[in-house]
Formats: sequence, structure tokens, C-alpha cells
Amino acid sequence: MGRITGMRRFQLLFLAVLLIVPAWAHGADGRVELKNADVLSVSVPLGTANGVSRESDFAVRTSDNGTVLLYPLELYEKMFWSRTLSTEEFSRIAPGDPVRPVTLSKEEHAALRRAGEAEKAALNLRQEEARREAARKEADDLRARKERIETRRDELSDRIADAEKTLADEEGRLDWLSSSEERDIDRALRNIEEYADRRDELQEQRNALAGQRPYPSAEANRLSAEIKRLNDRIASERDTIRSARDRKRSARSAYVSRKQEWRKLVADRDQATNEIRSIERKIRDLDQRR
Repeated sequence: MGRITGMRRFQLLFLAVLLIVPAWAHGADGRVELKNADVLSVSVPLGTANGVSRESDFAVRTSDNGTVLLYPLELYEKMFWSRTLSTEEFSRIAPGDPVRPVTLSKEEHAALRRAGEAEKAALNLRQEEARREAARKEADDLRARKERIETRRDELSDRIADAEKTLADEEGRLDWLSSSEERDIDRALRNIEEYADRRDELQEQRNALAGQRPYPSAEANRLSAEIKRLNDRIASERDTIRSARDRKRSARSAYVSRKQEWRKLVADRDQATNEIRSIERKIRDLDQRR
């Protein structure tokens, strides 16, 4: 039985060679032009203009002196893309390999197309699984990224709470300091006005002494000393005003700085929240593809 089977296989191979050889010898030929690894297909510059139809069969002579059978899956006027090949068949074919039309039996013709459809289905299954795996990996990466951003968002929320407390303290300090400094400024202004009026009176009294004879030097000196004392006090009150205004500006600047820090933290948290929402949408879209 084993010998009969062996003989039968030899007869079938011999018949196949008899069918293929005339086509190689007489048919229109071409060469493999391109390879598309994504769909395991090769292009051949033969098309409907060369009499090729979807029922045409071709053989590629590979560099190892083997043969790979093809048929047009996508047919155009001047070229066609072949059926889906197996990985092993695809690896054996190289650009430039000669291609000739062949004549197959009905059974071989049908078997070739079943093989092509099976390889295409297997390729589609592998590609779909690869897409699913890529979607799973991308979703996992996005979930890990989402967790990191959520941690950062929570940290920002804690910092915002601290910043709001500090800001409230700064605002209260600013209000209190502003009121206190305003009172000091008002008091200093009143004192300056009072000292200036008193100084002007003393200056008039000192000026009146100029016409007296003998000149009352002692009184004039006393008045001058009092005028100087009043000028010193006026200068001191002006220093008080400047210091109060500096403290107000400093307190205001500190409050504004704290508020800017708070606003930046809020903006960062809002950005993180929006990014989390965007990632969640992407994860939902990826989960729907699985």
C-alpha cells in the first residue's frame, strides 16, 4: 500500500509538471515587482491589458528553484496583487523572481483558491488579534498613566487646600495691616499738619525779633531750636508714612504672590482633570475594539 501511494504521488507530480511546463515555455511572463508584508502579497506587472483575469493562475520561480502558485486577488489594467500567501511562501519570493501563467486542473485551480482564502482568513485573524493585543497594551498604558495623573491631581488638591488657607491668612493679614497702616498714616499726616502749623508760628515770631534792638539772641535761639525740633518731628512722621506704605505694598505683594500660586495650582489641577477625562475616553474607545 505504501508503494502504491508513493507511485500515485509521483504520477500526480509528473502530471502537474506537464501542465506547468508548457505555460512557462509559451505564456506571457513577468517578474515579481513589490512585496507587501502587511497582507503577505506580491505585485506582478501583468493585468487585464495582458489578458489576465481573476481566473488566471501563475507560478513564481523562486531562487531555490521552487515554485509558488499565485492568482490575482486585486486585478488592474497593468498589474495585479496576488492572493494571500503563507509566511513560508512569502519569505521564498523576492522582487525580480520570474512569473509565468500556468494551466491547472479544475481541482488544483479550486484548491489554490481555497488555500488563498484560508491564508487570508488566517492572516485576518492574526492581524485582528494583533490589533486587539495592541489595543489592550495601549489601554493598560493609558490606565497606568491615568493613575499617575490622578495621584498628581490629588497632590495638587492637597496643595490647593493648603494654599487657600495660607491665602485666607494673607488676606486677613492684609486687611488688618492695611487698616492699621492707614490709621498710622492718618495720624502721621495730622501730626505733620499740626507740627507744620506750630513751626510756621514760631518762624513768624523769630522773624519779628529781627527788628528789635538790642536783638534778643537768647529768644531767637530758643525759637530756632524749637523750629528744628518740629522739623525733625515732621521728618520722623514722614518716615512713618513711608514705612507704613512700604509695609502695605509688601503685604499686598505677598498676597498677590500667594494668589498667583493658588491660581497656578488650580490651573494645573484643571489640566490634570481634563487629561484624565481625555484618557478615560480613549480607554473606552479601546475597550470597544476588544
